[in-house]
Amino acid sequence: MTINTYKKICQYFHLVQNVHIQGWGEPMLHPELRDMIQLAKNAGCRVSLTTNGVLLTQKYSEEIIKDGLDSITISIAGATQRTHGRIRRGSHLGKIIENIHTVSNLKEQTGSKTPKLILSFLMTKSNIKELPEVVHLAKGLGIHDIVAANLDYTQTKAQDDLKVFSCNRADSEFKKYIEVADKLAETMKISFHSYPLETEEVAVCEMDPLRIVFFSHDGGISPCVYLNLPKDGEIPRIFCGKHYSVKQMCFGNIKGQDFMEVWNSTAYRRFRSLYQNRLYIMQRFYSDAVFGMSSPYALDEAENALKRQMKEHPLPQGCHVCYKAYNI
Repeated sequence: MTINTYKKICQYFHLVQNVHIQGWGEPMLHPELRDMIQLAKNAGCRVSLTTNGVLLTQKYSEEIIKDGLDSITISIAGATQRTHGRIRRGSHLGKIIENIHTVSNLKEQTGSKTPKLILSFLMTKSNIKELPEVVHLAKGLGIHDIVAANLDYTQTKAQDDLKVFSCNRADSEFKKYIEVADKLAETMKISFHSYPLETEEVAVCEMDPLRIVFFSHDGGISPCVYLNLPKDGEIPRIFCGKHYSVKQMCFGNIKGQDFMEVWNSTAYRRFRSLYQNRLYIMQRFYSDAVFGMSSPYALDEAENALKRQMKEHPLPQGCHVCYKAYNI
């Protein structure tokens, strides 16, 4: 993304609370990342980013602390170099750990509470055994939160075979590693969050297109990062063992259009209305569950009614074969 495109987006930062600088690439490779952080901070936004941690040097750490970056998520794929390096080719875990230490020490020296340090662990069949060890690893690094994330987008069978979650019943052994890691984190007083290992349709996913918007590198305006990959035309995707081709969803472009006009366009509003209806149905269900459903029979009836209504208000095309829509 050019800085000029970013500045066009900046014109609307007064409308939002959070700016997350990351898409399908490594944000620290951008030569004007610091300018991007400062522009968002000047607009009063909380600013965060996700990185592989390779370029988080002493100098860069000093700069992002000075710039007031609110949180930084460092993504790793193992608790050992052998495992991490096999998944993240060319990346050295020891160097990343050293870089995290650097940020943590600089925060302590300067008395800065930011950036909040989050460790993201990508769960795969080849590394999930090391999840408890990741918690031990995080203990001395000044990590605030650990997130055990799923491999939620795959294009090839080889990638898809690595995922630990299931569209049916998840492996009990995988669940066990997560439970052990969770208890360890609780003992060490580190916040721990793991994504579910079994799919369950939700009314609105965490990408929340009712509140969140994604700008692609070329200025395209989309509901979320999964609906606008940096590819031309169709997006290849494997979902529950089947191959799909999903049409890219882009409602306009910030380089030539006013964002609010795009946000309020008929097509974009129609897309969001599908989620608004689903959210309303879910909210009404929980309201009824609290008031007036005293018997298990009444609750069963309500759950069946909820399933019927959700079928009558299905997920939008593209979203219906996205793992995020199933809480993964």
